[in-house]
Amino acid sequence: HVFGFGEELVVADDPEFEWIENRTKRTLHETRQTLMYLLDSSVRRRMCKKVLEMGGNAVLGYYQTFDMEGDSGIVARTYGTCVLLTRE
Repeated sequence: HVFGFGEELVVADDPEFEWIENRTKRTLHETRQTLMYLLDSSVRRRMCKKVLEMGGNAVLGYYQTFDMEGDSGIVARTYGTCVLLTRE
C-alpha cells in the first residue's frame, strides 16, 4: 500500500558562519562534522516518526541532502515515498 510523499527538514546554526577568535579551522571543521552527524540522525528519526504516523513501515526512494545556507545555517532535508510492506 502506498501512502504518499513524505518530507522533513531540520535547521541548525552553522558554526563556521560566525567568526570566533580562539577557534582554529580544524576545531570549526570538527564542530561542523559533529553537527552534521547529529542533524543526519535527527532528520532520519523525524522521517521515521512521520512514516509511522501515516501508517507505513518503509520509505521508498529515500533521499537526503545538506544545504549550507549562510546566515540561515545548515539545513538537512529528507524525502521519500511512504509505503506499507507486507508478506503474502
